Amino acid sequence: MYGYIVPDKSKLRASDFVLYRAFYCGICCQTGKLYGQLPRLTTNYDFAFLSALLHDCSQADLVIEEHKCVLNPIKRKATVMPNPLMSRLAAANIMLAYQKADDGVIDGDGIKYRAVRRVLKKPFKKAKAAHGEIWARINAAYADQRSAEKSQLKSIDRAADPFASLMRDLPELILCAETDDNLKSLCYNIGKFVYLADAFDDIADDVKSKRYNPFAAAYSVTRKEFGGRAAFIEQHAEELGFALKSCCFRAAEAVGALRLTQCGGLIRNIVCDGMNMKAEELLASRKKLPPPKI
Repeated sequence: MYGYIVPDKSKLRASDFVLYRAFYCGICCQTGKLYGQLPRLTTNYDFAFLSALLHDCSQADLVIEEHKCVLNPIKRKATVMPNPLMSRLAAANIMLAYQKADDGVIDGDGIKYRAVRRVLKKPFKKAKAAHGEIWARINAAYADQRSAEKSQLKSIDRAADPFASLMRDLPELILCAETDDNLKSLCYNIGKFVYLADAFDDIADDVKSKRYNPFAAAYSVTRKEFGGRAAFIEQHAEELGFALKSCCFRAAEAVGALRLTQCGGLIRNIVCDGMNMKAEELLASRKKLPPPKI
């Protein structure tokens, strides 16, 4: 995933912040245990959220202990301890990270993605062998995404649907159990938001490189006509705001209908406050957003 699903720290309780970091560290540790040290760098904030959400929705046992961090061996950090759900989350994250790197190579993004793909090749094969059903769904979604991009779709909603649908289906595959409509709606709209936020953030690079971008396609923006990120946002502010904020609204509706217990405050902060905060940051941005630091 991409780093757009983060909490609003200004509204987050201290206890929920510790819990959030514990989920992040849990995925990192589990990835290191199963796939080695370098693949731990694939750990991201989006999957920390997904881990909190799926642990809560499935009522999975949550054991948190303090452990030393490989990057800071002096300080002990709260960490969600390994369990079967965490193992499947780590595998799904490895497969998505590998697919993103492979997609970057196909798009001609150069050495960075080739290096990442090389590092993740063996971990990817191990994750795929253990959880082939998850990989089959990821691979099918990216095939649909590539097909949509090749056809130069002008519909923003249709362009976002393959990735959004993948995020809708992923919890069921990770949990190995049927999920309810509210969880599916939440994850679909989060997936759609992530896809659109990433496309929004990459608009200048995509137009310059003549790569497909759903916003550029929808508004028939060419490299010659593109007046820069700031001008593009100003010209299409209302439409861009609607595209992002409608995902936030639907996600908030869905999370409000879920019965959350262990991580309810954290999850609601991320969905109801964090997503809106990120949308506002994008709409006010004049250059690509830096990676988030939580």
